[in-house]
Amino acid sequence: MGSDDDVFEAVAHPLRIEILKILAKHPRRFADIKKVLNLESSGLLDFHLKKLNNLISVNSEGCYVLNEKGFAALQAVETLSKYGWQKRAFYINFLASIAINVYAFLVNKDWFPIVLVLTAAWMTFYGYWTFIKRHIPLKGNFKRKS
Repeated sequence: MGSDDDVFEAVAHPLRIEILKILAKHPRRFADIKKVLNLESSGLLDFHLKKLNNLISVNSEGCYVLNEKGFAALQAVETLSKYGWQKRAFYINFLASIAINVYAFLVNKDWFPIVLVLTAAWMTFYGYWTFIKRHIPLKGNFKRKS
């Protein structure tokens, strides 16, 4: 497995993401991490810490700390969780507006022009808010907010 594959595998479990979030605040000892996560099994925590071996280190006091890769991985996970749903929500709104327009056209053609104008106005506003104001790209990488 390549280095990128190891990082993706490391952040593929919610418990490991929680561990990264805990370590991002400050270094923690094994027992402290176990207590914060409310885990009964030391073996389970040890398993997940081993999966995070490329993203965490142990400092001179014996505490687990995030390394540079760990901070970058956590930032990527948080960015995706923060913005990933917004693009999906736009597409769901778009499909819903198409369905509403088709329904209005089939059921009552007199109402269709009004429904069309309202859904077009909504999608214009929602698209502007999503892609311009929130800087969510249709394709590619996320822009950094200034």
